[in-house]
Amino acid sequence: MNNVRVRIAPSPTGRFHIGTARTALFNWLFAKKEKGVFILRIEDTDRERSKKEYEDDIRAGLTWLGLGHDELYRQSERTDMYERALKKMLEDKKAFFCGHTIEELKAEGESQRVAKEPPRHVCSHRDDKREEGIIRFKNDSTKRIAVRDIIRGDILYDSALLGDFSLAKSVYEPLYNFAAVLDDGELKISHVIRGEDHLPNTPKQILIGESLDLPIPQWAHLPLLLGADRSKLSKRHGALALLEYRDIGYLPDAMINFIAFLGWHPKDEVGEVLDRDTLIREFSLERIQKGGAIVSTEKLDWLNKEYIKKLSVEEYRNIADGYVSRKIKSEYAPMALEKALDAMRPRVSRLGELDTELKEIIERIPYDKTVLIWRGKITQADARDVLDELINILSNIQSSEFSAISVEKSIEPIIQKRGKGSVLWPLRAALSGREASLGPYELTDILGKEETLERLRGALRVLTV
Repeated sequence: MNNVRVRIAPSPTGRFHIGTARTALFNWLFAKKEKGVFILRIEDTDRERSKKEYEDDIRAGLTWLGLGHDELYRQSERTDMYERALKKMLEDKKAFFCGHTIEELKAEGESQRVAKEPPRHVCSHRDDKREEGIIRFKNDSTKRIAVRDIIRGDILYDSALLGDFSLAKSVYEPLYNFAAVLDDGELKISHVIRGEDHLPNTPKQILIGESLDLPIPQWAHLPLLLGADRSKLSKRHGALALLEYRDIGYLPDAMINFIAFLGWHPKDEVGEVLDRDTLIREFSLERIQKGGAIVSTEKLDWLNKEYIKKLSVEEYRNIADGYVSRKIKSEYAPMALEKALDAMRPRVSRLGELDTELKEIIERIPYDKTVLIWRGKITQADARDVLDELINILSNIQSSEFSAISVEKSIEPIIQKRGKGSVLWPLRAALSGREASLGPYELTDILGKEETLERLRGALRVLTV
């Protein structure tokens, strides 16, 4: 494991998503475990589709997760190297310009599909003296190529079935397989850890690497990410771009913990809530599974809730503040907002839920009699009497001493007389207007004496009609 060098090589052609984040994390964990180097390589040779905004999104996502890279490269800044290598392969007769038209190649592909043959192109132009067209690898290999995969074991490919595969659109426009091999060799990448969708590329990359006399890295192909229906994960399963998880209130440590378990599990029974140091210590490529990994939003919500609980009060309030709108903040006194945030802490799975929850606490909604009388579990007359008595009791508490503790102590006699549910239900329903809400003591603490009494009087008027 000396000189471990790994890379994450995203293309800036779209938003950074959870699958690429999983690949980045596994590379990062492996590099940290082996005291190696973690490289970010932006594969931006697709000039038409590559955009700076997507590179910025990739880098912002990695920064949010805390996956710092040791080295950074862009393929767009390495074009001279690709050009030299392509020209050398052409000179050495290891590559050639293909003269077939797109229409001819499509017809060939359709013919192979009908004949149920593997798609490939064995070019009749391989010995022509052409100087334009797609550059193809002259595949004269007859051997079986062994992909020695750390996760999957040896996988054999018949090199003849690969045909004369493409390397570049021109000497100035390398395609993925060629540029990736050259970069991996030049950057001395020791392990290529990537998704299993790249497995079909691997035998081609081995042939390219051998033709360039480059060392062949060790391979580790990660399992696919699946939705709940076990099909490949997509937007229809609710999958989001990585930073969208941040925007709706997931914590980076919760995301790291969640992503780490997508296809990997630790050797020992160390639990499910694991910090980064534990993940680094426990991680190994050999414990990555072959089968697909299901992305469960329910599991992510549970983990995020656990990480919210682990925050200190100050950390929680500082982070939560960023998820509360100015409008909601303006409707709370500073102390009341802190109390409301603290009350919601054990209840929310995503911090993005806070704004809606805080709005429900502070806004008044029309009272529903059926809610106030516990859907018939107490009579309207009894609920009216309870609210009337509560108003009298709470009016006698000094404003400076009005709190959850003083309210609980003051109404204990009426609870003893009438029963807990018969008192606390109409109290809570009168304060919130809803069947489900925070508890009555938390609500009185947040709303304060005047607002509490005003809401109780409003509910009483509804029950008096």
